[in-house]
Amino acid sequence: MFNFQETIYETSARLLFMAVKWAKNLPSFASLTFRDQVILLEESWAELFLLNAIQWCMPIETSACTLFSLNEHCSSVNNSGIFKPGQLAQDLRVLNDTLCRFKSVMVDPAEFACMKAIVLFRSEARGLKDPVQIENLQDQAQVMLAQHSRTQFPGQIARFGRLLLMLPLLRIINSHKIESIYFQKTIGNTPMEKVLCDMYKN
Repeated sequence: MFNFQETIYETSARLLFMAVKWAKNLPSFASLTFRDQVILLEESWAELFLLNAIQWCMPIETSACTLFSLNEHCSSVNNSGIFKPGQLAQDLRVLNDTLCRFKSVMVDPAEFACMKAIVLFRSEARGLKDPVQIENLQDQAQVMLAQHSRTQFPGQIARFGRLLLMLPLLRIINSHKIESIYFQKTIGNTPMEKVLCDMYKN
């Protein structure tokens, strides 16, 4: 699916496109007004991207995962003057720790799908036309995650709670930093909102 010779920026763009396409293909998401769809994507894109990136890295040795490697980022990002080396190292360390947490729990594809839906359907986002429906969709995603964890991992009674508690880890590094680390080199000054809209229409 991925060419391991492509740059981290090409891989990042592909993973973000896959996240947008995944959301677009959800019938429950498609049933919302276009405005609500746009707001939800703008609110959740960074977390959806990170969940896709972590899922893509799951089979790979952590040390070999270029997306979270300081060495892979340093020359290109530092040359652009966006980050100081210490700040970049700290942010990537946090992201790498998050990857390790997901790996330790061995999150499966169905759980990733439910977690993506939970972060996508964020009823507290400003400007939504139908926040009640969106809250219901998030509730459904949580119920599906709980049922899956209970049936597939009956010996891990705390698994559902542990998975929910992992979601805030995706927000430790805010979306502006995620944009700078993974996308600014390729999109330049183009607003992320426009990038998301273009991806959604394609």
